[in-house]
Amino acid sequence: MAKYSYELKKKIVEEYLSGKSSYLVLEDKYQIAYSQIRRWVNNYKHFGDEGLMRSRNKRSYSVEFKLEAIKRYETSECSYQQLALELGLTNPSMIVNWRRKYLEEGVEGLLPHKRGRPMSNIKDRKQTQKPSNESEPIEASTREALENRIKELEAENEMLTIQKMYLEELRSLVREEKMNKRRGSSPNSENNSN
Repeated sequence: MAKYSYELKKKIVEEYLSGKSSYLVLEDKYQIAYSQIRRWVNNYKHFGDEGLMRSRNKRSYSVEFKLEAIKRYETSECSYQQLALELGLTNPSMIVNWRRKYLEEGVEGLLPHKRGRPMSNIKDRKQTQKPSNESEPIEASTREALENRIKELEAENEMLTIQKMYLEELRSLVREEKMNKRRGSSPNSENNSN
């Protein structure tokens, strides 16, 4: 996939928003797919300049976030693009990939994978292996305490996930409100409602 500069993206988006050019005219002029230009325009409308900038650091998403994105896609009638904007993502293909991996591999496909080269030296592998504790049985009281702690952590995790989703939705609404205020204050606000 070609990488385009922020300046080019901004120029194309401004040409479209000015009302001087349609998506098809811009596609012919710049030899960039209509769908790509439309994505840039939507990202710009939703996130401002940040929606056009390439992120230099790879952001990782939790399994819960990915599952929620997949669930929302499957239970709503919104497109990948609309859902990505709602979730604060500038690249809807991430949701497409998560869903494909989930359908192929289940939750395992959504887990983060180690990057980099695997260790090749047998000596190094032996050093990183932990000794087996299979011969040490866990006492019933310890097991019960651990199970209770796991239940507490699961409940806390669920509460934090709900709080996170609430805050993400709140941030999205605040961003949308800011963008609406910016659009409302511009002289071409009637032209920008495409």
